[in-house]
Amino acid sequence: MNANDPATFNHQYSQVNGIKIHYVDESHSSEKALLLIHGWPDLWCGWREQIPFLVNLGYRVIAPTLRGFGETDVPAEPSSYTDKAICGDFAALLDHLQIPTVTVIGHDWGGLAAWRFAQFYPERTVAVASFCTPYLLPDQLKGTLEDIVKVIPSFRYQLHLASPVAEQEINENPEAFFKRMLRPITEATSMMDKTTGMLVRGRPEIAKSDKIPQKVLDYYVAMCEKAGAGGGLKMYKRYKYNYEASKDLDPVIRKPAMMVTSELDPALPPSMANGIEKYIPNIEVHNVRGAGHWVLWEQPAVCNELLEKWLSKVYPVKSKM
Repeated sequence: MNANDPATFNHQYSQVNGIKIHYVDESHSSEKALLLIHGWPDLWCGWREQIPFLVNLGYRVIAPTLRGFGETDVPAEPSSYTDKAICGDFAALLDHLQIPTVTVIGHDWGGLAAWRFAQFYPERTVAVASFCTPYLLPDQLKGTLEDIVKVIPSFRYQLHLASPVAEQEINENPEAFFKRMLRPITEATSMMDKTTGMLVRGRPEIAKSDKIPQKVLDYYVAMCEKAGAGGGLKMYKRYKYNYEASKDLDPVIRKPAMMVTSELDPALPPSMANGIEKYIPNIEVHNVRGAGHWVLWEQPAVCNELLEKWLSKVYPVKSKM
């Protein structure tokens, strides 16, 4: 595995839960499996700095591409993108791989999916962790997107992402889009133009960040061209369906857990995790200083150290000696 080249990972495909899923699967011989879940506009390779590290610790690492993204199928309706459906994909994939239990770790929308997997499938969850995304009750995500933005103002950007224009402008120039989006916080530009509200359209193209290897950027662009932007953006059109699918879940997660906030994440500020212990009593909370939303590859050494220490307590692997 070479973190700078997505082609060097073990790519697999399975037909499960009614769709074809793409996933990376490393270290089959380990009995301790980790499920790594990405968000938007990410792919499995958002975990590229963690996968080799975790495999080297002795874990089996499974990093699926979510429905709507890349080489995984793209259902047409927003109602097909609930966390219940997404977690059903994971459970079916684990069935296919004959893996009874896992520790689940997510980032961005993948963080919410990780919390929900622990709720939908507590019997299959050993432990759960999230980077950036706090635990949110279904009731906190009830109503229209407009209603939710009133309660969580940092989600205002989602109003544009839920519009047809966002899909059009990303599909028109995915390379320019990813060059703008995939940047450490120290190089970040505004997500949307402050005058026009556009992500890409009408904005000057900027050079890619040196933090993004060329082959990684090329992979993001190729996968977006393959699937189109519309599937992933349905994550922002699913709120009413997601609430109905999640509203009856037990709000308390009784699994060992870790929440890692990122100090400078504009969409998911650390303050959103305040009080998380009320619903997840067995949780430890950490904050990565000086990092933005892409904390996993902005500060991989810090993230990997946190994972190693936490996993050694809640899901230790047998010594290699």
